[in-house]
Amino acid sequence: MLRVGEKRASGLVVTYLISAETPGAPLVCVHASCRAGNAWAELSLSEAAELVEQLRGLLVQAGGQGAGDE
Repeated sequence: MLRVGEKRASGLVVTYLISAETPGAPLVCVHASCRAGNAWAELSLSEAAELVEQLRGLLVQAGGQGAGDE
């Protein structure tokens, strides 16, 4: 499991990759937790890549803070 971000009173985001040995294609699972509740999604690798590109674009629009960080 790969944890992204730090635990805060407002929430925590956790991501992990389901084993490629499971039936079908590997999935990237994203879990978000905050005061408003919990949510999760299972994304295909192409959907996860699209999400990364959209987030990168939002970072650029927000002033480029961390846009090149990995």
